[in-house]
Amino acid sequence: MKALKVLNTIALAIPLFIAFLSLFAEELLLFAVISTMATGFIQVITGIFFWCAYPKNGYIKFYFFLVILFFTSLFFSIFNNWIWYLPPLLCFFLSVLVYSTNSKKSSFMHAEWNDLALMNYEINPELLEKYIPKGTEIDLWNGKCYLSLIGFMFENVKVLGIKVPYHVNFEEVNLRFYVKRLEDGKWKRGAVFIKEIVPKHAITIVANTLYREHYQTLNMRHSRTENNTSKTFQYEWKKDKKWNSIAVKTNKIAQAIEENSEAEFITEHYYGYTKFNENKTIEYEVRHPRWQQLEVIETLIDVDFDLIYGKDFAFLQNVKPTSTYLAIGSKITIEGKKIIK
Repeated sequence: MKALKVLNTIALAIPLFIAFLSLFAEELLLFAVISTMATGFIQVITGIFFWCAYPKNGYIKFYFFLVILFFTSLFFSIFNNWIWYLPPLLCFFLSVLVYSTNSKKSSFMHAEWNDLALMNYEINPELLEKYIPKGTEIDLWNGKCYLSLIGFMFENVKVLGIKVPYHVNFEEVNLRFYVKRLEDGKWKRGAVFIKEIVPKHAITIVANTLYREHYQTLNMRHSRTENNTSKTFQYEWKKDKKWNSIAVKTNKIAQAIEENSEAEFITEHYYGYTKFNENKTIEYEVRHPRWQQLEVIETLIDVDFDLIYGKDFAFLQNVKPTSTYLAIGSKITIEGKKIIK
């Protein structure tokens, strides 16, 4: 990996060095621009070596997908209005990948999940059959199947060890249900997401491309307020000129989540599962310590379920949650994916 970092540094240094010399000889500026082609060539070579060293790395595969897209677009003269944004993005993407990767396995993302409002519905498990990834089965608690509407804050986000500007703190609202998968005689408990809503297009593109998730980008906002006796957490998102919102009012005293409780079942799922196709499933691990909670005093839901989640979940419009929790949250990591066949 050290050699790849040196090679990538050389690729970046070539145009920068010539551009510096152009301060003293203006005619060299043109050579600095032309030398960026050498940067691209060296980076592609670096990428090939990286792929050989890490053949299962999904990010390098995504890099070469974009490289092929660029040259295909040039050859067929399509996407001319925006295709020239790709080379600098490719340069940045590969540089982050090379400089943040070492011989030890590193997490895809470091972040905090804070102030999680979890609104839970007991439903008929047959409604979820077509959404269940292969190799998993519905995870029940005391014979009950749950679907959860969750709003929370993604904060202090680092992707591959890098804080991406304007993508460090943002809201997320998701609709999920719970599954389990048997591996080596032990059950892995996880969640499957019907839809995840965020306000950042880049998050949607990366999650949907690399993890085959179901992210959607919408305008969002939130508020967290408190007085002498209580706290209020509200998450809102806008679609078709309508603001949808969920909110909870809680007391201010942190409490442990009891073992073998419904709250533990809802919060203690440490894997994400996504249906890649009918025969393959994507699995990734989410790591975090055991959470504490605040007692919920009041719950408010103003959501157009048909508009946001489709006909399959329109029935939630007239259903009250079975329970609502406010988990305080913690630091988390999201690990790299693996494909289960």
